[in-house]
This record gives sequence, C-alpha cells and structure tokens, in this order.
Amino acid sequence: MKLGQKVSIVIPAMNEEENLPMVLGKVNQFRERMGEYEFEVIVVDDHSIDNTYDVARENGVLVFRNEYRAGKGNALRYGFERATGDYIVMLDADCSHNPLDIPAFLEKLEEGAGLVIGSRIYGGSDEYTRIRAFGNIMLTLIFGLLHGRYLSDALNGFKAFRKDVFSDFRYTSSNFEIEIELLVNTLRKGYQIVEVPSHEGARMAGEAKSKVVKHGTKFLLRIIKERFRGGSAKKDL
Repeated sequence: MKLGQKVSIVIPAMNEEENLPMVLGKVNQFRERMGEYEFEVIVVDDHSIDNTYDVARENGVLVFRNEYRAGKGNALRYGFERATGDYIVMLDADCSHNPLDIPAFLEKLEEGAGLVIGSRIYGGSDEYTRIRAFGNIMLTLIFGLLHGRYLSDALNGFKAFRKDVFSDFRYTSSNFEIEIELLVNTLRKGYQIVEVPSHEGARMAGEAKSKVVKHGTKFLLRIIKERFRGGSAKKDL
C-alpha cells in the first residue's frame, strides 16, 4: 500500500438534507480506520431548494454549489474538477451506497485497477424493481458488446477511479450517463475495470432522481456514442 495517497470523495446532492447526515456519518466511520490515507470529502449541492448546502457545511466537509446546469453529471464534473486526490470516489447522497465499502474499492485501486464498480448483482439491492433490474442488465450487456468489457453492473453510480481517468478527458454528460464516459475513458487509458460486491440500500428519505425510461434512453445513446467517438474526447494536454 502506498502511504500518503489522497482520496477525494465526491457526493452530488439535490434536496438530500435528511439523508446527508447519515451518509457523512458513515464516511467518517471508515475514515477513522484508514489513517494511511489523506481524505477530502466534497459535497456538491446540485441546485437544491432545501437545506442541503447548510446541512453539509454543518458536517464539516467541503461544500460547493454546482455552477453548471442542474444534473447529476454536471454536479459530479463540478466536484471532480475541484478534487485534489490521487483517487476519486463517487457515491450518492441518498443512503443507497454504503461508504463502509470504500476500503474494498481502494484496495483494488492499490492493486492496479483504473476504476472500481460496486456491483449490486454480487451485493444485492433493496431498490431494484423488475423493470430497473432488467434495464440495468440489458444496458450493461450492450455496453459489453460494444466496448468489449463485460461487467455485471456498469450503471451503478458507486465508483472509484484514478484521477487521470477524469483529468485526461473532456466530459460532456449532464446526467447519469457520465458513468458510461468514465468506463470508456478508463478503457481508453488501458486501465483495468474491476467490480466488488456492494449492497444497495433503500433510499431513506426524499424522492429518487433517476427515471427508468428517460435516463435509460440517455444511457443507451451514450453507450452507442462512445463506441464511435474514439479518442476524440481527450483533452489537449
């Protein structure tokens, strides 16, 4: 293990004032056990109309207001651009992702992986309906067919990756489909994508932001678009 590595945990949050204290509390639990790393926790308030911003500040983390248009992809990009860690972890603010799984992600990155996914197929889910499960399986299969890397749960937003997976490319997704850009750019870098089991919990409060048809269609279009985009997304370095 490389001592002194810095980890940035980026949490996009839209109207999540009720869930954030529990999520950030679990983040602090595992941080206390991982003294070999330096951590920064970044919450990006994605145009909330509740007290998300103030609640995040009260919990002692870095808080930014998303200055791009509203959308999970835009909020994540805003946070990634301000992250200073060697590794970046992204997780949701609705209690569906368990921050206590993050050490397993970091272990895989230390072993050489470029990106790690928390798989609900291996870990289970309290939120999967039959429609959501079928859609995820089909889109993950299509991703494998078009990009040559077969996974169990490509769409899960609980991911960790090396910073250059983001910094070496120009990202354009405004919503959930940024997850596809991250996967494809990892492959473009020649890095390995691995999965670890992660159980998806039920949302504790508030309303889900993802819509099966709307965002499923955006996932599909992005999977196809990235197949033919080649290396054109790379920044001029």
